[in-house]
Amino acid sequence: MILNLILGLLLNQTDDVKKPVVTRWSFENVETVLFEGELSFRASGQNMDVKEWGIFTCKAPELPTQKNVQTKVQVLNAKTAPVPVRDFSPLMRTVYLTRLPVKEAINKDLIDVKVSYQAELIARKLVPATADMPVVKVEPLKEQEKNLYLMEWGDVKFKDKEFQAWMENNKLIRQAGERDLDFARKVFRQINYKLDFDLAENMDRKSTAVSIMMKSDAGGISNLFVAILRANKVPARSLWGRMVMTAAEMEKQKIKGSNQMSVRCEFFAEDIGWVPADPGSALYSKKNKIDPDTCFGIDYAAFFTQHVDPNIDVHNPLSNKRINIIALQSPAYWIYTQATTLGTVKVTQDWKVTKREKKMDPVK
Repeated sequence: MILNLILGLLLNQTDDVKKPVVTRWSFENVETVLFEGELSFRASGQNMDVKEWGIFTCKAPELPTQKNVQTKVQVLNAKTAPVPVRDFSPLMRTVYLTRLPVKEAINKDLIDVKVSYQAELIARKLVPATADMPVVKVEPLKEQEKNLYLMEWGDVKFKDKEFQAWMENNKLIRQAGERDLDFARKVFRQINYKLDFDLAENMDRKSTAVSIMMKSDAGGISNLFVAILRANKVPARSLWGRMVMTAAEMEKQKIKGSNQMSVRCEFFAEDIGWVPADPGSALYSKKNKIDPDTCFGIDYAAFFTQHVDPNIDVHNPLSNKRINIIALQSPAYWIYTQATTLGTVKVTQDWKVTKREKKMDPVK
């Protein structure tokens, strides 16, 4: 009888051990920030004798933490409004095309573009759900949208054998039963542990190149993070935009950035939704011994997304050819000219945050 009692206790303990402890996660909304920003862009040269300019600018998207978005483009001396066109990428994003036939002498050697943005940015944090927190039903992605963010295209590459072997060697293969959130966190920490942050001109930011160099900037690091997740059937995307802070604020916080440009990521976790991750900032802050988890699962409402994913494929009416634009955080331009030689073109730009204030209404 005593033996049966002991066996019964052991069996009960074994059952308890086998039952996994699954944490339910939910987003805790912190605040909504009303944001307005203005990008000023100028390209100028000498003896360019431009007959026509073609200027592409991105239309900022609506996202889970970026609502009521407005984009307004103004080009000096343009008589017609920018035309919204679809790019040829799988995402079919909207970009604006402004054609500027030169009528004024100043535009023979210069374009001046202003892009104004407005949005409500939501600050939120992923937290373990408490018993008193309501269960929020999160619908899964529709199959078409899910496939978009599992696809290999552009700078997000993961199908070649070398990259697959690299993932296996670095223990970046998803295990059976491993949840989306747990796997993404593991990838995030592995990148933070093994890679270095690097800023360099003309950098190859393809995920495959970054896996070889083991260093990159926020764009390349984000491409790598997204590629690993997509390769393991976790929908993911990169967000290309600018910091919602002035140059002086960035300098005070010792943040180096090209006109406040940066890149973030999101991945879709079952029963949670789109989860933010910022592997680039985590790596940049590593030398300051900042906890990388402060860059995972948290939106600070301090970043404005200008477009999703890096590669934008459009038709250039001036050359009648398709062109691949990598990152459209700044306007991209092409010219038609009969000049036989072109000198150096000087490009200047300035990003100003003209409004950043908390919304009085509670976050919904």
